[in-house]
Amino acid sequence: MPVRVQLSPPLWKYVPGYDQNKGVVLENVEGKTVREIIVDLKIPLQEVLVIMINSYPGKPNSVVKDGDFLILAKILGGG
Repeated sequence: MPVRVQLSPPLWKYVPGYDQNKGVVLENVEGKTVREIIVDLKIPLQEVLVIMINSYPGKPNSVVKDGDFLILAKILGGG
């Protein structure tokens, strides 16, 4: 089962052809860490400040399971 990764707008530039509606769908990544996925996507690690896994806070060393939904963001919010 694929893992879907949604990126915040400041990170789109690192993933050529990024689809803001579908995100990135990754196959065969179960057992990888979020850090490994960030590196695979060629996003600089220091650019990812917020990690959410299935709507819960995650960490770079969190292990991904099939069917997970990741959100990687540069900023959380403002105002």
